[in-house]
Amino acid sequence: MTYIIETMKFPVDNFLGMLLYVVLFMLTAALLVGVPLHYLPYQIPYAVKNAAIGTAVFIGIFIWWLLIF
Repeated sequence: MTYIIETMKFPVDNFLGMLLYVVLFMLTAALLVGVPLHYLPYQIPYAVKNAAIGTAVFIGIFIWWLLIF
């Protein structure tokens, strides 16, 4: 666990830190969009839900790219 915390301090310097940050960004984006879509009272087609979550993950990766580099 100490190694993971050390790699998260300087994510640009090592690949593991960059990977952990992108996974963190993707999970956050998917949860922020996926949870509200799951609990909406009306039915949304499965393809629309997947497209919304995919778009949110792509935007999360893009923001990560801008922050890292």
